[in-house]
Amino acid sequence: MSHNPFKFIDLFAGIGGIRLAFTRNECLCVFSSEWDVHSQKTYEANFGEIPNGDITKIDASDIPDHDILTGGFPCQPFSTIGKREGFSHPTQGTLFYDIARIIKEKKPTAFLLENVAGLYSHDRGETFRVIKETLEDELDYWVDDRILDSADYGVPQHRKRVYIIGFLKKISSKKNFKFDWPEEEAEKVGIGQFVEMGISG
Repeated sequence: MSHNPFKFIDLFAGIGGIRLAFTRNECLCVFSSEWDVHSQKTYEANFGEIPNGDITKIDASDIPDHDILTGGFPCQPFSTIGKREGFSHPTQGTLFYDIARIIKEKKPTAFLLENVAGLYSHDRGETFRVIKETLEDELDYWVDDRILDSADYGVPQHRKRVYIIGFLKKISSKKNFKFDWPEEEAEKVGIGQFVEMGISG
């Protein structure tokens, strides 16, 4: 690991898929959160630590400083009933709100969020509109998003997900700033080589 690795936090961590990718690239996880007890046990077996529990009950100020926030948050509709002022409107009461409040408090240099491909059409597009507007206009990040399919990157499974990435605008405004999405691999990996054939007779 490098002397000054990027520090990241792993929210809605599941069993640690996103963490695995970041640690393989010499980043240091300084905080994790996952409420499901079965996922916590697997996460502990994978990484030697039990994630913190329900993120809605964790104060953002208690989370360590970090360079990158990651999270595969659940998709929930946003209500416009009871109009509120400030950055939380209309995300209050959803799990995206917890991502937003942590970003607001800690101001990481970058974030990576992941969700199902249906996020774009969820609630007739309103959910994604609010997410992007909150990240760009209220939290002041440069944001880009794309659907990626794991089958295009050497995995023998079609798994389409929306990835949302963001950088502080003071970073993205620099002349040498550049972000490139990964290029798709030309050859697809078939599942057959990983399946054991049964013995007949």
